[in-house]
Amino acid sequence: MPLLYSLFFSVALMFTSLAHAGIGEITESNGKVQIKTVKAKRIEGAPGTEISLGDLLKVRKKSAAFVRMKDDSEFQISAKTTLIFDDFLFDSENQKMRARIIDGALAYDGEKLVPNDDREFSNNGFTLTVRGTKFAGKFGTTSQVVLLKGAVGVSGKGDDQMLSGPLQSVIFDQSGVGEPFKMSVEEIRAFFDDNDLDFERLVGPDYEESLDTGGSLCVGCN
Repeated sequence: MPLLYSLFFSVALMFTSLAHAGIGEITESNGKVQIKTVKAKRIEGAPGTEISLGDLLKVRKKSAAFVRMKDDSEFQISAKTTLIFDDFLFDSENQKMRARIIDGALAYDGEKLVPNDDREFSNNGFTLTVRGTKFAGKFGTTSQVVLLKGAVGVSGKGDDQMLSGPLQSVIFDQSGVGEPFKMSVEEIRAFFDDNDLDFERLVGPDYEESLDTGGSLCVGCN
């Protein structure tokens, strides 16, 4: 009987550890960054602070944070942004993420690394499905997503649109999802500046040259 109890508690401890295992960490931060855990514990975010399942990450005004996940995807999170990490799995066969963007602005750089790729963001009744993607977005009463590489699907309110090429953008609000449209690099740079995001950190210094030469920016590219 003691052996049975020991085995039971060992298994329970293993599942508890998995449930609270780190899924990423803050690599850089400026200003005030806060984490609220699933147990309502509040932590001041700083470089090296671990991100776990269920964590709410809040970046205050005049602040910023960079988060690297276990699949090497990276978030740039701008001031006055709130993000919740609901689900995450990365192994040799699966790459899964569910994150809720409450409000604010962020950029995401996440390559497709395994065949079973299942990553989604949700915001105010809308779902963003990403694949091999570099994108940025601002989220609020009216939201906008800008695609730099890969593909992003936006669905909600009975509408469904796909951004499938670089420099495409879409706006969505409570009336639905608008038609995708093309932006110039200058307009996208201004979008990044307006939302305190780093354009070159997301796409690199040679992005415009890769557009001119037909570089690898296609749908589903790694």
